[in-house]
Amino acid sequence: MKYDTIIIGGGAAGMMAGIFAARKGLKVCIVEHMDRVGKKILSTGNGKCNITNMDMTCDKYYDLSQEDFNKVIGNFMPEEITAFFKELGLLTINKNGYIYPHSEQASTVLDFLRNELDRLGVQIYCDAKNAKITHTDVFKVSFNQTTITGNKLILACGSKCAPKTGSDGSGYTYAKQFGHTVLAVKPALVQLICKENFYKEIQGVRCNAKVTLLNNNKTVAEEEGELQLTGYGISGILVFQISRIIKKMLDSKEHPSISIDFVKDISHKELNSFLYNVVNKYPNIELSQALSGVLNKKLAIVICKECNLKPSLKCNNVTSDNIICLVNKIKDFRVIPTDTNGFDNAQVCSGGVAVHEINFDTMESELVKGLYFAGEIIDVDGKCGGYNLTFAFASGKLAGENQ
Repeated sequence: MKYDTIIIGGGAAGMMAGIFAARKGLKVCIVEHMDRVGKKILSTGNGKCNITNMDMTCDKYYDLSQEDFNKVIGNFMPEEITAFFKELGLLTINKNGYIYPHSEQASTVLDFLRNELDRLGVQIYCDAKNAKITHTDVFKVSFNQTTITGNKLILACGSKCAPKTGSDGSGYTYAKQFGHTVLAVKPALVQLICKENFYKEIQGVRCNAKVTLLNNNKTVAEEEGELQLTGYGISGILVFQISRIIKKMLDSKEHPSISIDFVKDISHKELNSFLYNVVNKYPNIELSQALSGVLNKKLAIVICKECNLKPSLKCNNVTSDNIICLVNKIKDFRVIPTDTNGFDNAQVCSGGVAVHEINFDTMESELVKGLYFAGEIIDVDGKCGGYNLTFAFASGKLAGENQ
């Protein structure tokens, strides 16, 4: 079977490329090695699919210049993305700038993308395991005793994160086959494994906090939001945002640490005065109970222990120095990250096909005529909040339009 364009990878970027290439009247197919397209979309935004973000600026992305941001994202800004989905039949909702499908179900995003692919007659080959690609005057793709050819080829294979959804890193092999440079791939937007031994005691606790990434006690990055304490370390969007930096620091044999402020909206002085008043007002209650007016009870117990105080200590035995220690621990709780939670749990990866080898006007390879790239296979990753899906959509659209 001969096609105008063959797309390898049926994720967000691949489907978008397929739609815009087919809208030009081209004969298009998508080759997907999973049993269905778009599996990763189903897990985005905790199953609600954060499609894009109205706060769309270049500084939300790593390794993407302002010029390339304008070429790619500028070609499909959030307003245009929401208009595109509305045209397909899907309404969106704006939650403080974060754009979700109105149904708040990721499955509806996938459904309407598939509806449009079907309407346009895009052929989808699923379960295409271990596809082989060769290139002479045309691109030839072989899989499952099937061989197809295409005048052009779009690699939209994803990265190495969440391999159960199809992103297993196979696309990098194809890119290298065509002579492209693949920069070191590392998990990003991922939970952190930490050194301390108290995590089992506070597993499941969530709180609004501020985290500060430190290197030799110098601030590297700061984030605020909901912190999740796990059985192995820390998680939450604020942790995801700094995980990329931490992974690079650890791989460089640096020794990052993280300071957690569990009551970011209250100063040291205010917290000291507050706890002093509680302790003096209720001399017969246990210290952990006094702290429970500020912290989750599980966390209050750990804070006591970290100050070498028994959680059962009566408040009439708590000294001013004890209160100072407690305040310092609550406002500056230090943890040591030792690793990320790996590719299986990462939302995206850093690294991938080098951006200088891609023409961002068209997404075509600078090395091989007729070869294009879209999505996370490229060395561009963004912050949490719909930015990575936006890049997938925008780069897929641009590649599809330029077939």
